[in-house]
Amino acid sequence: MTVTFDAQSLPELQNQQIAHPWRKKPPIFTLSVILATVIPLAIVALVYVGTDIPGAVVMTVVYFPLQMIASGIAAFATRGKRGIADSIIIVNAIGATLFSLIILISVIGSLIIRGISALSLHFLYQNNVYVSPSTPLEYGGIGHAVIGTLLIVGISTLIAVPIGVATAIYITEVRGRAVPYVRFFVQSMAGVPSVVAGLFILTIIVATGAFSQGAFAGGLAYAILMLPTVARTAEEVLKLVPEDLRTGALALGSTRARTVFKVVLPAARTGIITAIILGIARVIGETAPLLLAAGSVDSTVLNPFGGPIASIPTYIFNNVALPYPDAVARAWASALVLLVLVAILFVLARIFGRGRLSSK
Repeated sequence: MTVTFDAQSLPELQNQQIAHPWRKKPPIFTLSVILATVIPLAIVALVYVGTDIPGAVVMTVVYFPLQMIASGIAAFATRGKRGIADSIIIVNAIGATLFSLIILISVIGSLIIRGISALSLHFLYQNNVYVSPSTPLEYGGIGHAVIGTLLIVGISTLIAVPIGVATAIYITEVRGRAVPYVRFFVQSMAGVPSVVAGLFILTIIVATGAFSQGAFAGGLAYAILMLPTVARTAEEVLKLVPEDLRTGALALGSTRARTVFKVVLPAARTGIITAIILGIARVIGETAPLLLAAGSVDSTVLNPFGGPIASIPTYIFNNVALPYPDAVARAWASALVLLVLVAILFVLARIFGRGRLSSK
């Protein structure tokens, strides 16, 4: 069917503006939102000023219930019963977001305020040999702990990544009879407390004399914690690879193993890198396994089998409870450095995670 327009009305039709009537809010809606926002804030301000109740308690016990009630009344007045549930969900979502943001800012601010005094260039490369807890901040640092952390995390990565990726390949590509059991054990390992991993390595590896405390034993403990994160994330990434790529490669005569290594893994390369980074970020701050498996020392150790080795988490643990302000400041500065390392890892995960699955 052909539609024709009058020549006189055609310019008017061409100049029409796109209208969005659903964006227009009635005055009662705007007024209800303003009242539902201002009234709870005013009541909370009066309670906070007129009483000695802590601000956190006032926000949790007074503000959020009042805000939910006020938003529910406003939603009922403007949209009826259907709006009440929506208003409760919106208030809880916004409240949870603000709460998380406040906690994050509080943690970062505390680390910066308490650790900036000890943070310097020499703090990043010097060790703690001949440095006591009462030594001024001009001497000593966490260079030995940074090296130890890198060694331990590197060993755990070399152990956990091949096993985790192989587990994901078995679940998604091989699909054998043991898949439900493998997935169950991987999920069970994700819930293992970190101290249990340290105790396991201490009992099986260190106490039996197979290896002493050091970077290798600490890497084994970290690998136990890192494995489920890598395996589960890599499994989800491999599931995103289009099935047409697999069937196309098999139809061209490729073997299943060649299809996995030449087609599936390259297509999921970005996601697997993200899984590795998330696995490292998962374990890099764990303290309990290293206290039991890696030990602690004030000197720089480069040999993974050369005895106890320092790490950033154990350095923080050993200094934060000491009755010396300089030692506590070093602990806070170390925590700040560790936070920066974890932030860098998550930023890298986000950068690699934005890439789409490649079909080349």
